[in-house]
Amino acid sequence: MNTGKAMLLSAAIVATLLGAAGGGFYLLRSKLSHSREAAQAGADQAVAKADAAAPRCGSGDEHRQAKAALVPAALALERSQRPVLRIALEPMVQDDTRASKVGGRAYWAAGREYPRDPQGRPMSLLAQIDLAAAPKMPGYPERGLLQFFISGDDYYGAALDAADRGDRMRALAQQKGFRVAYWADASAPALAPPAGAASDRLPFDPAKPRRMTFAADYESIGNSDVEANEVLGGDPAELAERYLREHPQAKDSPEELTDQVADYLDRGGHKLGGHPQFTQSDPRESGDRRVLLFQLDSDDEMMWGDSGIANFFIDPDDLARADFSRVSYHWDCY
Repeated sequence: MNTGKAMLLSAAIVATLLGAAGGGFYLLRSKLSHSREAAQAGADQAVAKADAAAPRCGSGDEHRQAKAALVPAALALERSQRPVLRIALEPMVQDDTRASKVGGRAYWAAGREYPRDPQGRPMSLLAQIDLAAAPKMPGYPERGLLQFFISGDDYYGAALDAADRGDRMRALAQQKGFRVAYWADASAPALAPPAGAASDRLPFDPAKPRRMTFAADYESIGNSDVEANEVLGGDPAELAERYLREHPQAKDSPEELTDQVADYLDRGGHKLGGHPQFTQSDPRESGDRRVLLFQLDSDDEMMWGDSGIANFFIDPDDLARADFSRVSYHWDCY
């Protein structure tokens, strides 16, 4: 074989080998691409589950990184969902004694003793909810007026000092400086409410009532709930750190992602039902049956200490009986 033919033959062999190798590389590249797509689809599905378990507000991508970090807890978040009525407050042009509102004059049937604090001073109406006019909430009475009264002492009527001793939640259920009242029928003639405590000793101005509007929703457990770590399978901050270890390409620092997760799991706001939020810690112990009955947050017109949150808790069996005599009232602030 002459040199020219040998060179042509060698070139043909090399081309054939390269072609075969290229086909192999193409198949390998396709398989790797398919694996990456499958993995991404699985991650997206898990994030979608976490998204479904979150409060249904804000843009879908607003907390995407936090949801990705909480993928291991997505199913637990979904299972922890509870119905909630989110409450928006707006000024009332004219006070209505039977309306759902914060502040203002309470409905109170004539012939019944008006709520008073241990010093005999009339309490102020904190909030009143016309259950017949609100979207139905599972476990709650379908009609009637649910009312919350507080006094203008140093703790806004909550037994916070007594709660440091013994059974904390039982102490917080001592309805001395506060009162929860329920009227199954509010059609009886109303008594003119006596003047309440001075507004500068309350977290709001009772002379400026605000009407409630409601939005029905669901929400999962929050980051400050006493059962959060057990339900989520770990501390949310630790879940964020683990995510960053497993995803070194992530741009967030541990502090940034931890803050995003905490924001995503924040359950603040005004609401009926759902899960509570705290600025300090949950007053309940693990295993406590009490659930959130009602929550009022700080806003431009209401301030619980230093930007705090007030919560009212009830045993589900008491709620089913419309018995509000053992409700626990707690608030904390920064």
